[in-house]
Amino acid sequence: MRKHALICIAALLAASALGCQRRSGPTPDPTATESGDPATPSTDNPNGRARRAQASRRSAAGSTCAGREDCASDQICVSGTCRFRQTSVSGEILAAAAAGQEQTGDWDGAIETYQAAFARFREADAPVPPRIACTAAELTLRSARDPEARERGARQADLCFRTAVVGHPARVPVQRALARLRYEGLEIALFDAEEPAERFFTQEPSRPTVDVVQVDVQMPDLEPEPRSHTAIRDLVDGEDGRRMIAECFVQDWEVRHESEASAEVVVRYSTRLRDMGSYDTYEPQIAVERTSTAEDGFEPCLARSLPDLFGANHRAGRADPWNQAIRISARIQ
Repeated sequence: MRKHALICIAALLAASALGCQRRSGPTPDPTATESGDPATPSTDNPNGRARRAQASRRSAAGSTCAGREDCASDQICVSGTCRFRQTSVSGEILAAAAAGQEQTGDWDGAIETYQAAFARFREADAPVPPRIACTAAELTLRSARDPEARERGARQADLCFRTAVVGHPARVPVQRALARLRYEGLEIALFDAEEPAERFFTQEPSRPTVDVVQVDVQMPDLEPEPRSHTAIRDLVDGEDGRRMIAECFVQDWEVRHESEASAEVVVRYSTRLRDMGSYDTYEPQIAVERTSTAEDGFEPCLARSLPDLFGANHRAGRADPWNQAIRISARIQ
């Protein structure tokens, strides 16, 4: 009996020890650097670099859950989704303010407010929620106009990917924003690295292809609207016209290495009577003129190329002459 009692006590002690085991706690927050940018490495601060490295070891949030046990130890289950336990209420409020600024078109102000929000999360030693990290990254990438801004956006995107689980809807706009920058020297393999990279734009810019160029043509209706106007607009905005515009963009990119370009050209339309003996015909006279003095680039290329789109076989009946400015823009999508 005594031996049986000792066995029972030993079993109870072992079960108690197992029951007291806890899942590993959260790693230090990767946003806790000396900078308001949650993903900005500090070359003068070894602790900041170490915290960035620990970003890859923090469990990503956003997975579905049925209860607390389905989430990592630094997360809780809220409405069927794992969310970080720690937060900064003031950081959340500033993030909401930044979202409002973005909606009004104040992108610079929104980015600045997001940085202030990140600083509040850092001060509270709390991780930036995936929704906030990804939204800020997408805005920064979309509005970046210089290498420094692009790097900042890429670092924020890396934080977004590391804090949001695969399939999180907030990741999609960031992926698309980075896809538009892949010809700007972005090394996309660095987002798969175990540790966050110091820099992401480490390659030489590469020549984009026509199929990745998004074209927008603005040619408002004329009142009254002549058939010739509609026909020309359809040609410019059609498949052949868009490809011609994309080719001009690629030529411009080779000179400026910019991810977008815009131009305004004027189309002048008239007809000329041609006596064919037994009948008369009207030949269209179509000219495309540039509005700037540039000798090379997107606009001069359009002025040279678009007349070929109409071709010698374009026919029209007698019509009053007209002219109209066309606003054309193109960018890497």
